[in-house]
Amino acid sequence: SDLLAYRFSVALTRRRAAKTIRELALSLPEAYEDAPWGHPVFKVADNRMFAWLVENDPVELTLKLSAEEREIAFLHPWVRRASYVGRYGWVTATIEDADALETALEWLRESYYLKAPARLRDAAFAE
Repeated sequence: SDLLAYRFSVALTRRRAAKTIRELALSLPEAYEDAPWGHPVFKVADNRMFAWLVENDPVELTLKLSAEEREIAFLHPWVRRASYVGRYGWVTATIEDADALETALEWLRESYYLKAPARLRDAAFAE
């Protein structure tokens, strides 16, 4: 049925979104995955968390952004202040389409940059 096809495509999109996020996160220097609360958390170097992923439908990605980036992020209806850690500059993005995913991937790089030690930042972002 059409409904079944729609549900399958939504599930596929959710898996693809999570897979794309994980691939980018783990491609960054010295990044690794942990699961202290039962869902994927991405860390760099000595236990510095730079993102966490909730593989619900839709996928949610929580990241740290600079004050300037946060102001822009909150203009999107799919971004909210993160629970518990929002006061420290973290936001949660609900990723339901390709545009949101693309933006969230940029923010993932930004979050890594904010949390990584200087030696890794310089290596990761050298032109």
